[in-house]
Amino acid sequence: MAKSKIPEGELNLTQLKKLIKQYNVKMSVDTKGMDRDTLIKEIKKLGYTIDHKNKTLTHKDKGKKMKRKPETIKMPPAPAKKTDADKKESKVKERERIIKYIIKNKDILKEDRIKGLL
Repeated sequence: MAKSKIPEGELNLTQLKKLIKQYNVKMSVDTKGMDRDTLIKEIKKLGYTIDHKNKTLTHKDKGKKMKRKPETIKMPPAPAKKTDADKKESKVKERERIIKYIIKNKDILKEDRIKGLL
C-alpha cells in the first residue's frame, strides 16, 4: 500500500486508532493491518464523520435514537509524563526487586552463565 500524504491539520493513523480504541469501548472495530485511508473509509461506513480540528468522531444522525452507538467520541487525554524523581524511584524499586529475587534464589549465583556476569 502506498503511503498517502496527510493534509495539514488532519489526524494521522495513530490518532485515528486512538479514537477507534475509545469507540471500541462500546463497539468493535479491528484496526490491525489497516492503513490511514482504509481506516477512514471504515469510520465513514459506520456512519461517523471525522472532525480533525477537534479530534472527535461524530455520528451523522446525531439526535436520533441509536442502539449502543455513542453520538460523539473524543480523543482520550494524553498520559502524564514521568518526572525524573518517578524514574529514579522506579529504578530503585526494580533494583530492590531483583536483589530480593537473588537473595531468595541463592543457587542461581552458581550457574555458569551468571558467573560470567559477576
